[in-house]
Amino acid sequence: MDEISDRLGAAQLPAAERQAILKKLIINHDRLVEGVEALSRFHMPVKGGIHDTGCVSAIVGDSRTGKSFAASAYARRYPPVPGEKGMILPVLLVETAPTGGLRPVLENLANALGMLQSPRMNNALLTNNILEGLRYHQVQLLIFDEFQDVCDSRNVRLAVDVKRLLRKILNLDALNIVCIGLPETYEILANDKQLVGRGGLQHAHLHPYTWDSQEERMSFRLLCEKFDEGMPFQEKSGLGSASVAQRLHWVSDGIIGKLKNFLFQAGCLAINDGCEHVTFEHLAMAYSAIKPPKTIFNPFVDDWSQRPTEQSDLPLSSAQHALSKRSVAHA
Repeated sequence: MDEISDRLGAAQLPAAERQAILKKLIINHDRLVEGVEALSRFHMPVKGGIHDTGCVSAIVGDSRTGKSFAASAYARRYPPVPGEKGMILPVLLVETAPTGGLRPVLENLANALGMLQSPRMNNALLTNNILEGLRYHQVQLLIFDEFQDVCDSRNVRLAVDVKRLLRKILNLDALNIVCIGLPETYEILANDKQLVGRGGLQHAHLHPYTWDSQEERMSFRLLCEKFDEGMPFQEKSGLGSASVAQRLHWVSDGIIGKLKNFLFQAGCLAINDGCEHVTFEHLAMAYSAIKPPKTIFNPFVDDWSQRPTEQSDLPLSSAQHALSKRSVAHA
């Protein structure tokens, strides 16, 4: 009953607030749980124990599979707290800088530590100050996001400098490091024997959802259902039904970030039309806006059996072939 009343209340909000709900919708899905659990394991290998030190680990995966979101969610579990000498920063999340050499990497790290810096300060001095800052603020877990950007094979010098920085940080024997990035991040780290020697390079790979097994299909359908529950409409849209979820998987490649963006666009169209839920027409319009040039097939309009790539088929009724005007909720 609370879920229904919350949904009805959200549906009656002004359009701008409903748009914000769609944009900021947060779903607790199994990939998020997997990422957070990996970070917890890299941070504190024994539940109820103490934080580990001197090891580097990695979380990798395709773009928009939830890696950065998991890192942010985990960091929020360990907010800054006052200490005897200053603020304690148990988990420090740093976004790496993709251009400009080592200096922007150091500056981003210094900024995350709240350190004052000057352009006249050379890299060696800034590095030493960072090492002291990590000790001073009692950082237990240092997370570098988008790590592949600073270890691009086209910039060998930067890769060497960044790996040297990681080794210096690990030599403090006060904290662990987690590098988050695209799948090549693992190879970047694995090719450095000195880094691999710092803990064996534990890693977790966050994969997109597939449609190849019953378990994966049910997980993706549950994900769609959770999005449906959180959308600000009077009625649910049936996004978790087998036929609709398969189409959503097709347009999103099973990637949660792409799914969220797609449903945001469809939801905005439904709000503009004053509808009580998202319809197939809205989904079709949202896909028409993003489909590649010269692409004709639209999974929310055309016969599903005519899709251009092979995926696991679901039995569809003849009525489900005429989708452009139908409500998703009644599919």
